[in-house]
Amino acid sequence: MGSTESSVEGPCKNADTGLRNQTPELLDPRSSSLRTVLILGCLLLVYSVWSGWADATQTRTVDFLTFWSVPQALNRQSIPNIYTLEGQRTLASATVNLARSSSASDLQRRTTAAVLELYNGRIDTTASPLLYSLIGVLSSGNYLTDQKRFLFTCMSAFVLSILVLARLLKFSLLETVLFLLFLFWNYEPFLSDIRVGNVNELQLFALVLFIFFMARSRPFSAGFIVGASTTFKPTALLVLVLAFIASVADKDYRSVLRLFLGSFVSAVSLVALSAVYFGDSAMWLDFLHSLPNTLQGSHYSLESGNLSLAALLFGTATSRAVIVPMVLVSVLCWLLFSTTGHVDQERADRFRLHTAFCVAGCGSAITLLSSPLVWLHYYLLLLPLLLYVTRNTPDSQLFSNSKYAWLAHAGLFLPYVPLLFFSLLFHLLLGNNVKLLCLFIILGTIMTTTLAAYKVWRIRRGINLQESNIINYMLL
Repeated sequence: MGSTESSVEGPCKNADTGLRNQTPELLDPRSSSLRTVLILGCLLLVYSVWSGWADATQTRTVDFLTFWSVPQALNRQSIPNIYTLEGQRTLASATVNLARSSSASDLQRRTTAAVLELYNGRIDTTASPLLYSLIGVLSSGNYLTDQKRFLFTCMSAFVLSILVLARLLKFSLLETVLFLLFLFWNYEPFLSDIRVGNVNELQLFALVLFIFFMARSRPFSAGFIVGASTTFKPTALLVLVLAFIASVADKDYRSVLRLFLGSFVSAVSLVALSAVYFGDSAMWLDFLHSLPNTLQGSHYSLESGNLSLAALLFGTATSRAVIVPMVLVSVLCWLLFSTTGHVDQERADRFRLHTAFCVAGCGSAITLLSSPLVWLHYYLLLLPLLLYVTRNTPDSQLFSNSKYAWLAHAGLFLPYVPLLFFSLLFHLLLGNNVKLLCLFIILGTIMTTTLAAYKVWRIRRGINLQESNIINYMLL
């Protein structure tokens, strides 16, 4: 087996290797250049994190204010149904009263004004009762304090997600620092999410935990996490469905049962707890009734920032948009069932790791490509797949005497092209051309999904890198 392939083998057997193994190398006097790059990278990372934090806490985080205002208003007055237009206007009135209080900060007043202007005098309640209850539990009642708590929690979850992914993919310490530096400084989905105060960092953390538990053959824990994530925000539903399909394809029926049990326990428990928090069991029914209108997303155009493939192809004709997920899920199911078979113990850990990335990463990518409403910060959930495809790039030294050497060198950069499409610098170069931005974002998502799916397909078939030709090796 090639050395590049073995870098992601055995997440259980080799758990003590990875970032920790870089320490002796860094202490080697001959590694002064590596130490210099690492130390400077760490200093730049600290600055980037601090700068991002300072900017975010002074920004009008309109999504967070929407989340925060719901439990604050419901703790002060009864609103029969917050998901109706009438209920949303009542919430807006209560939010204005909060902003007018003597204890309200100038930032709270400016953010409230921005939210009411953005949603035509209402609070756009589209989130689940679980999300609102969690925000309520963590709130002190002071907007500035609660905003800082929320942003700190989100940024911490984001950093932990990258560290876990780096451990799973066996990134070096220097690689991890440089990736974090790029993401905090230049990865536009993350920067956008922090600016608006959404919860995609928390969803990303749940997605990474799901991959972690699936890779370690702990389906109940994986099911519990993805069940909680789906209850928190239904966009994780496809990941849960694909996890069941993958287990059936691999004839791992015990995992099917444990996945179902874990997801059922977490969903029922969290629904009950959030209903108890608000003292209204009908709130979940109101939320479910509002989902079709929320998921339709047809009233958000491309010009307003809706970077959706379905909206780009079909416009407001969302009934035809079902073609996209049907085709993509069918292809992924074929991939899983066509590569099933007996896996010996030596390959079992590696097999589970790549299957977990396939289910979680490709499931998230398909959701992004098929949803009629996709804001830029939603693409933060593509990050596990983006990091996954950057691993196992070919060693160009193997082909130095080959007529295909130029292709091997070019292939080294191919997995990084989508990262360029998602970078702040690239978006600044595009300017205000939203349609062109949408095309590049979708192209980056399709490229990442294709590279990852092909890589998983070959690994699940057990193909040795050294036995494959140059193009297959490049993509694996």
